Amino acid sequence: MLKALAILRTLALVFFVGYTARAMPWFFGLPNGSAQAYDTCRNALGLMTRAAWFAVAWIAFETLVGWLLATRKAKPRMDVPKGEPPFAPPSHG
Repeated sequence: MLKALAILRTLALVFFVGYTARAMPWFFGLPNGSAQAYDTCRNALGLMTRAAWFAVAWIAFETLVGWLLATRKAKPRMDVPKGEPPFAPPSHG
């Protein structure tokens, strides 16, 4: 489960970086006039706002999964026979 979360976290990070790089004003090209500069900044601001909300949603998802993993009941890895422990200390008699 933890390996799957690490892979998912890496893919999400790559997506966030790519999406945010696409949202930068230089991605659209340098504006020539005032109207074009306004449109470029308006488009970039919309994409950056969406990227920020994607990041907030990811943080909420990670927090939820972390709490679920932290509060689940631990399962024993092997069957321990009842009674004497498997490696009892030597007696002093």
